Amino acid sequence: MHDMLIAGGTLVDGTGAKRIPRDIAIDGHKISGVYKHSEAKAKVLIDATDMVVCPGFIDIHSHSELHLLANPFAESKIRQGVTTELVGNCGGSPAPALGMARESLLDFAKQLDIDVDWSTLDEYLLRLSNLTTSVNVACLVGATNLRASVMGNRDARPSEEQMFQMKHLLADAMLQGAFGLSSGLIYAPGCYADTDELVDLASVSASLGGFYASHIRGEGRTLLKAVAEALEIGRRARTRVQISHHKACGRSCWGNVRKTMMMIEEARRSGVDVGFDVYPYTASCTSLDTILPPWAREGSKEDIITRLKDPLAREKAKEQMTVFSDEWEAIAAEDGWENICVIGLRSDKYRPFENRSVSDIALELGRDPSEVALDLMIDEDLMAGAVFHEMSEEDVASVLAHPLASIGSDGEAEAPYGIMGETASHPRAYGTFPRVLRHYALDAGLITLEEAIRKMTSLPAERIGLKDRGLVARGMRADIVIFDPQRVRDKATFDDSHAYPEGIDYVLVNGIVTIDHGKHTRERAGQVLRHSPSVC
Repeated sequence: MHDMLIAGGTLVDGTGAKRIPRDIAIDGHKISGVYKHSEAKAKVLIDATDMVVCPGFIDIHSHSELHLLANPFAESKIRQGVTTELVGNCGGSPAPALGMARESLLDFAKQLDIDVDWSTLDEYLLRLSNLTTSVNVACLVGATNLRASVMGNRDARPSEEQMFQMKHLLADAMLQGAFGLSSGLIYAPGCYADTDELVDLASVSASLGGFYASHIRGEGRTLLKAVAEALEIGRRARTRVQISHHKACGRSCWGNVRKTMMMIEEARRSGVDVGFDVYPYTASCTSLDTILPPWAREGSKEDIITRLKDPLAREKAKEQMTVFSDEWEAIAAEDGWENICVIGLRSDKYRPFENRSVSDIALELGRDPSEVALDLMIDEDLMAGAVFHEMSEEDVASVLAHPLASIGSDGEAEAPYGIMGETASHPRAYGTFPRVLRHYALDAGLITLEEAIRKMTSLPAERIGLKDRGLVARGMRADIVIFDPQRVRDKATFDDSHAYPEGIDYVLVNGIVTIDHGKHTRERAGQVLRHSPSVC
């Protein structure tokens, strides 16, 4: 007699194998058996007739590190079937939090009304563990955090002593449970790091069994060079590489993903273990100040705002923001102001313009769009976000269909209520995984349902290094999703971003029912996952 039986459903086990009718038995936190229908008995029965049973989805690219502290129910993620999140991506992690890295963390935490009472990764993970969340959480160490903790936000090469300090902080975090190193090479101060610095850090991570995930140095006109750099880092540091949210940004660059995927395939043939992830949308989302040239983002927040108010520096920034460049991502020049929509606005002056394009705001105010963008940064204290409509659907589909592509949201665990529901978001926070199931697998037939689920489960588990999740098999952790293939669909849009999906009826985390008939049970059975370092 088992504790629980999921009976009558169709099993898609996460390997990519064809679906079969099976019952799933659970005892405690683990899957204890996979049976033909009617072969097992249990104390608790979940009727999965006409539904698909599969492993819980693993979000390989998440930014929920602070959001989970603000709302541990992980509403937007658990309701779309995510049972495990990998946080600390794009170079920004919750720890180490020293020096200017701590100042930046305090700024973000203030937006969510969170106290930052940690400085090390161990302290952060202990706080998360004591709080308990509805999803499992694994963490990377951000190279940006390492640099900001030791050097601040300066465009300079680290000294030998500073490099030693960064490596020491990284090694400590790896020993405390980090799964690897991440970089965000379009953000300051990450953009000031050269390839040699990244190789040195990635080598430390690799020596302790970690991998290297990178928001590469450019996804537009510098895409090919940026991918080549990531591959070089993988080769020289002897590390596994995960290229984050792979895409080609800007109309002039559309189609280049075909070249980059060929580069990645060739690198794998030469021995570099490289993969990538993707989200199923044609718009990205990040901070508005990424449209500034790198020199304008150096120093403290006060330094940057003072610079943006200086007439000469302001004119120089305006000119460079709107001129094509092969040296850095001139996003405004590539996308056009009409394709940059601002979100997360909290100042009285600009809050009425939430989720509207810069060009639309400029037209209403009778001002130049560049001026409006700079004033938005100043008035919003550099905390304004932006949605950039910059990719082609053909490219998104090409990347998503590739066998090496994992699915990652690049979003946070959000909720339509409380502080997170006060401003617009990107729909990926609510709809990434059901959108892949509905649009790309079930409707368009771009990939099979079995392949879609593999990309959400066993593939990201393998890339991260999670050995007991990502499959429905005896002995694995009982992270399970049960969905209706006729009803499953994303509901969040760019106009209505805070909308839960439909058709995901049950989600189990470590054997505990957390979504029941589509409703959150308020269970918080997620675990903090710590990597066990292995010396390579």
